[in-house]
Amino acid sequence: MTNSIRKMLESKEAKRADAVQVRYESIHIEPGFNLRQSGEELDESIEALTQHIVGGGKFPPLEVRIRAEGGVWVVDGHRRHAAIGRALERGAPLRNPKDQQVWIHVVYFEGNDADRTARIITSAANKPLTQIEVAEGYKRLRGFGWSAADIAAKVSKTAEHVQQLLALGNANSDVRSMVVAGKVSATHAAKTARKHGEQAGAVLKEELQVANAKGKSRITASTTAPKVSDSTRLDYLISAAAVVHQGSKPDAAGTTANGYWLEWPAAGTQQPELHTTPRAAIDAAMRASEPTTV
Repeated sequence: MTNSIRKMLESKEAKRADAVQVRYESIHIEPGFNLRQSGEELDESIEALTQHIVGGGKFPPLEVRIRAEGGVWVVDGHRRHAAIGRALERGAPLRNPKDQQVWIHVVYFEGNDADRTARIITSAANKPLTQIEVAEGYKRLRGFGWSAADIAAKVSKTAEHVQQLLALGNANSDVRSMVVAGKVSATHAAKTARKHGEQAGAVLKEELQVANAKGKSRITASTTAPKVSDSTRLDYLISAAAVVHQGSKPDAAGTTANGYWLEWPAAGTQQPELHTTPRAAIDAAMRASEPTTV
């Protein structure tokens, strides 16, 4: 049997006051729909909202859609839904004294599956989605057949912005994990992914090594190494009588690992640190004032 607002009102799952209210127990979370990624930051934001509710604070209605099996699905308001549950567990007086039910103000959403995805991208005003989460939303809309221009118009962004985040959304996990860890901005990671594709992770790791050598913990415009041509690198190897090695050896921290390093046989010296690519090893040597004696 198809569910509807009328049927929910008749079964007393919902009632009308100043607006429609639905029992908390009849409000459901659709698996895989919410774009927010679980983690400490999200949990802290839910906890802050929980304390607000426990303290008697008000919150906006949830946006919902009808659930065929009964009740409703949350379209917008996943954090509020979670915070209400926590508040109830802590004894917050949210139950109606007349019927002991927890009635939640809701607004019914009208639109299809693509419209619902667009809604959660554009509605997260109190706690904006991260760029990674937005990228996932754009990917989902692309899966519905939307063009970059369609997405841009819906979310009031430029098509270039959408293309950049689509590149980030389609990037390999090593690129995305660097963004999540704060090692690189989403914008720079997206540009790198668009330019280098599968090699974006390796490129970013090289740039992070450069940043670390400059005492920085993340890649910024000031730490991004100037582009060096392969002919310049070859000239350096010839003039410095240096040889590139690949293999395993103890790195600067004393841990045996695989990578690349330079050796200057005539001087009996070599790089103590390991690099992810031969280019990174040569570039590091070129930046150094002189080789480090082993």
